[in-house]
Formats: sequence, C-alpha cells, structure tokens
Amino acid sequence: MKRGGEKNRKIAKQYITNKIEIDCVIFNFESNSLNVLLEKHLDNEGIISWKLASDYIKKGETILSTALNILKNYIIDDQFFLEQLKAFSYQSSASLQEEISIAYYALVKRDNIDNMFNPDIKWVGINEIVGLNDKHKIILDFSLKELRRNICKSAIGFNLLPEKFTLLQVINLYEEILGIEINKPNFRRKLLQTGIVYGSNEKQEDVSHRAARFYSLNIQQNEVLSQKEIKFNF
Repeated sequence: MKRGGEKNRKIAKQYITNKIEIDCVIFNFESNSLNVLLEKHLDNEGIISWKLASDYIKKGETILSTALNILKNYIIDDQFFLEQLKAFSYQSSASLQEEISIAYYALVKRDNIDNMFNPDIKWVGINEIVGLNDKHKIILDFSLKELRRNICKSAIGFNLLPEKFTLLQVINLYEEILGIEINKPNFRRKLLQTGIVYGSNEKQEDVSHRAARFYSLNIQQNEVLSQKEIKFNF
C-alpha cells in the first residue's frame, strides 16, 4: 500500500508540474480562401518548421487570458470570435510524460490583422497546409469540423467578412468552409429570408463586372461573436 501510494503521488506530481499549452487555430478569409495563421518554429538543431499559434500558461495567467494574449500578438482589435474547443493529450517528444494541450479557434477579419508581413508568421490556405506535427494536425482537423458545424446554425461566419459585403462574398465564404458548391439563387433567397442582413444604397466601384450591392448585418455585434442559434438550412 505504501509503495502504491508513493507511486500515485509521483504520478500526481507529474501532472501538477506539467506545463499546459494553449493552441489557437486562427482563421481569416481573404481572396476567397480560408487561411490559418502559422508561426515559425526553430528547434535546437536550427531546423525551421511551422506550427499553430501557441503558448504555455504562465504563472498568474488563466486558460482564457493565455488564449487572448496569443490573439493580441496578431490582432489590432478586440472584435473577434474566440471559442474553446477541448483538451487534447499527447505524448511529449522530450519525455515519457503525457502532455496536455487546450485548443481554441478564432475567426478574425482581414482588416484587424496586425503584422501581416511579419516574417515569423504566414497565412496558409487550409488545403495547402503541410508539415504540421501530429498534435497540430489533429487540432486543426477538429477546429474545421467545429467551424463547419457551427456556421450553418449561427452567424459566426460573418466574423470573417468586412462590415460591408456582397452576397457573393457570403456565398464564397460558405463554399470555401463547407467545401461544396452552393446553389447561388437559393442561397441568396434563404439568406435574405433570415433577416440577418440588409441591403445598403452602396455598390462596388471600379469593377469590370456589374457592380454588386453591399449588405450589412442586421444583428448586434455580440450576437455575431456568440453562438446564438440562427438556422440557415442551406
């Protein structure tokens, strides 16, 4: 009993002393492409790789404050969608201990991104990402499933669009995220029926095609940033 108790204390101490990492999948939408922010990582042998934005919880910080600090490294505004996904466990490459990671995903507008040309980060299309470690591949895949599930029952996808947008931009956003081709007339009709967008008197300028009308959201910003249920049924 004494040996077993000592063993359990050692195991418990391992979990207490293990660092908890926060991993953020940060999405933005530009040029009809859903992109993910990747950070440059330099290992002890000088080999460069790319990974999801992440950091360890520091003394005095919480899980949420760490995630927010990660976002603030790259975002100049506090108007973004951020949601915790879940905890992931994985085997550390540096030891035999099990490591814990808590994952978030964020949706940010192009205009709110700081350091767009920072050489230590890059934005990569979701279909062009290669070389992630196994843990980050799993987290990225899980975040995409959650995003695809949620954009059809809430307005969170609009966190990726500018304040004024065309209906074609909305269609392109949904097609890119869901990976499907959408019936455009049917989509427009159903979107307008929801009442969450309204047309303005402004139209596109300096375009080679017929100028499209701009639309804006007809709901409060806090509803866009939340998971308030709005069923699209596309």
